[in-house]
Amino acid sequence: MKIFINGKELSATLENEKNAYEVLKPVEEWCNSNSFLINRILIDEKEMSLYIDEEYKNIAIENIKKIDIEALSHSEYYLSSMISIIEYIEKVSKVDSITLSEKDIEDLKDGIFWILDSVPRAIFLYNMNLETHGVIHILKMLEVKLERLNTLTDNEEYNNYSDKVKEFFQDDFKPFLNDKVLPSMDMVLQDAKINAIIIFANNINENNALYKIGTLPKFQPFIIEILDEVVDKLQTGKDKEAFIYAEKFSHIVGLSFSVLSKVAEICSIDYSNIKIDNISLLDSINDFNSMMNNLLDAFSNEDYISIADLLEYEIKEKIENIMDYTPLLEEYIERLNV
Repeated sequence: MKIFINGKELSATLENEKNAYEVLKPVEEWCNSNSFLINRILIDEKEMSLYIDEEYKNIAIENIKKIDIEALSHSEYYLSSMISIIEYIEKVSKVDSITLSEKDIEDLKDGIFWILDSVPRAIFLYNMNLETHGVIHILKMLEVKLERLNTLTDNEEYNNYSDKVKEFFQDDFKPFLNDKVLPSMDMVLQDAKINAIIIFANNINENNALYKIGTLPKFQPFIIEILDEVVDKLQTGKDKEAFIYAEKFSHIVGLSFSVLSKVAEICSIDYSNIKIDNISLLDSINDFNSMMNNLLDAFSNEDYISIADLLEYEIKEKIENIMDYTPLLEEYIERLNV
């Protein structure tokens, strides 16, 4: 039997374990003690309950070929929840009112309640303020929309209220989602991603260094997204907005690179020995830092054309190149742990 956590095979040897419970319970305890949450369990490709209880005692290990576990840090877990909320809102905003059934309406009510319940908790967990990006106002308006929907549907037969509900959904609710909710939630998500990186970059130790390095590339798309925003704002003459995004970019890049620095210190890794095509990770980092200094000079000279070019054609590639070293770092740390 093989056990994988986040795609990495565990090197631990089974001793007297007889069933899946005895195998997975220590994994769950390790995750809890290292601030991880188990997000998914697959046994021989079959999705299993996240609650490791009596059910697992009935699964003998001789009947198992492979266990896959997805474990997320608290910040990743709550971020995935926020993304799920936005994906749901986007899905609802594209629904054609003509297709709405009675069940769809009831599901929509449940969905709105879920948003009203989940968004404040997610924002709180990221140490954010409900006043940010007008979220509290958006939620109050959404609550009013839910009350209106309940008023239209209560104490009526579906055939009598369906036209009114569809009209409300098409002419009122969908525009509200597209014009108010989604723009606000997109900004909230951006702040949540930054806070996720802040949380992720903290509390690095020898027990989670491998996980931190392996997870770091997950933040690359967001780093590139912010970089592209800086370029877009500069190219469209929105200089003030470009500076706001540039500050965000500098912040998250600094946090990401701090993970590399902390892991190198904790695991005593000399980055000059980690190489791809005879170019060391240390050289790549130094090259990137030099390019960032050029970027700062361009900002101080208000040379916006050079800033956009440096970001789009130089710095983006160097970030991607540095992330390419993470599999080598994972292998190095795994050898240290053997």
